[in-house]
Amino acid sequence: MNKLLSWMLILCLIFGGGCSLFAKEEKEVSGEPEEKEVKQAATDIEGMLKEGPGKYAGNKYDEEKVKAELDKLPTGLTADEAYNHLVALLAENYEREVEMLDSVDPTIKTNLATPGAAKAAEGESALPKQINVEILLDASGSMAGRVPGGVKMDLAKDAIRSFVSKLPAGAQVALRVYGHKGSNRKEDKDLSCQSTELVYEPGTYDEKSFRKSLSRFNPTGWTPLAAAIEQAKTDLSGNTGENVENIVYVVSDGIETCGGDPVKAAKDLHESDIQAVVNIIGFDVDNEGQRALKKVAEAGGGKYATVNTGEDLREHLEEEYRSLREAWEMWRIDSSLEADRQWGDKWDVVNEAESSMLDKTLREDSRMLDARIYLDESGKMSREEYNSLREKVYHRINQLRNYRRERCSRLYDLLRENREKERQRVRNKADEMKEKYELD
Repeated sequence: MNKLLSWMLILCLIFGGGCSLFAKEEKEVSGEPEEKEVKQAATDIEGMLKEGPGKYAGNKYDEEKVKAELDKLPTGLTADEAYNHLVALLAENYEREVEMLDSVDPTIKTNLATPGAAKAAEGESALPKQINVEILLDASGSMAGRVPGGVKMDLAKDAIRSFVSKLPAGAQVALRVYGHKGSNRKEDKDLSCQSTELVYEPGTYDEKSFRKSLSRFNPTGWTPLAAAIEQAKTDLSGNTGENVENIVYVVSDGIETCGGDPVKAAKDLHESDIQAVVNIIGFDVDNEGQRALKKVAEAGGGKYATVNTGEDLREHLEEEYRSLREAWEMWRIDSSLEADRQWGDKWDVVNEAESSMLDKTLREDSRMLDARIYLDESGKMSREEYNSLREKVYHRINQLRNYRRERCSRLYDLLRENREKERQRVRNKADEMKEKYELD
């Protein structure tokens, strides 16, 4: 008996492959289709979005080839089996659309450079993190003279106080006077030409302290303009970098009278790592003085202006703020347009993804409908299973449709909401700054 079993085992090993091959050939000859295994199709939206593309998705679709594939399926298909085959053949690829929607950050945030505390030599400067404004006030004896509106020194003090009171929060202000010691007599020249004093050290504006600083001196002496500019370089030392803006305003009614070289001093200050801009306001200056002071301003990378009355001086300093109000309004407009641009760009991405996904879903639905009808007409499945298949396909298409609608609708709403928030933020900031720079 044991020997008989052994021989039977050997015969099976020898002829097993041949018998299997013979059975396969017999199946093909009989015309019975060979069933192919297909992956279980997803029933949840996350899986549906990842499982494509089917063999005949997109522009690979060929109705006759699809029918040929369906002809190979056995009769008596269950709804699950038929559904798996339809997905494997006809499911669209939604990967690109999902990636597009994932890429959309609904945040709308503008970051345009804001107007600075004061205009530099050319155009409006951007508001850096730190603004340093130093005013050099001529306290030579000639500033005791009168112009329409009052004494030049009194008018200059009032205009300067009004100007610095409107500097942005966080701006540092300093006040240095020169020529305020001795007298403008020859015997006091040495003393006066050495008199340059920082009466308000760099810091935030404090009305009481600044007013007190302005009351500490009177116009008496000579005009050491170059020495004052050189000292300003010391006052501003350490304030360097791309996020720092240093601006010097010189208010003077005359030229250098102490033998210094204010052109060289202004040039050195402007070209140093401090990169300060030197603006000069000539107060009741003659033609020769205007030419000399203009050269100083040009060397300092700034601008020169002449004023002849107290009202002129006030108007000139306040013109800085008129320009800033206009600059803030332009900033508001430009920032709002930038918010609209960001909104439009992101909206277009969502819209493109939505349209593309809609087309693919409709195409997939139509092709699966044709395939279901063909299976039904071919007698591949019972009426009950066909109805169940119809529900499965409907569920799939409905899931895809809901995903598209809900995901895109949510992004559209966020984009609209965030654009309006950003526009309101910009509007509020511009109004706040424009109000700050309103004239008294």
